[in-house]
Amino acid sequence: MLTSEDLQKIEAAVQQVEAQTGGEIVPVLAKQSSFYEITLWRVSALFAGVAGIILTILFVTTSLLLFMPPYLWLLIVLVAGLLGMTIAVSSWPFKRWFLSKELMRSRALDQAKNMFYDHNVHLTEPRTGILIYVSFFEHQAVILADVGISELVADDRWAEIVQQLTLGLKQNQTTESICEAITACGKLLDESGVHQPTDDDNLLSDEVRINE
Repeated sequence: MLTSEDLQKIEAAVQQVEAQTGGEIVPVLAKQSSFYEITLWRVSALFAGVAGIILTILFVTTSLLLFMPPYLWLLIVLVAGLLGMTIAVSSWPFKRWFLSKELMRSRALDQAKNMFYDHNVHLTEPRTGILIYVSFFEHQAVILADVGISELVADDRWAEIVQQLTLGLKQNQTTESICEAITACGKLLDESGVHQPTDDDNLLSDEVRINE
């Protein structure tokens, strides 16, 4: 998804924010938040249905299919369905076309909540962990802050950062947008009084987590 140089830039942005504030930033990048099996069935049914309609029209209007064995009809319809399923798996834009934005947003949020606990963002002693979750297939981003920060920062402030980050993902400015989001989180922490304590330790690794 990103080059090693891109990952280093993101990790550097995390280190800079953590050196200036009391937050612990955890970036998690995912190819997709769900496989969306329902899309495969939708596309398969569409292709199979179109193939069936075309065969029926040809049968009624011409004599080309008059002597075709019935099992060949069924085989053509099945192959068309498999073709549609294959295209849906291999083409992200095509697959997204059959999904609602609400469903993709919901799946990304659910997966972000799982990642919040899977990567121990909740285990910092001052409860100042922040998860920045990016899912490339959905072009969705989610920011989740632990209670030590969420009590001080209004939800709409995070929404502003997420909106800019999501826009950057759609414009293929992935690395820059993630780094800017991390920096924006740092500014928000500083404005909210989440300053670096004198005995601050790096409680969570600065590396970018990749969720395949």
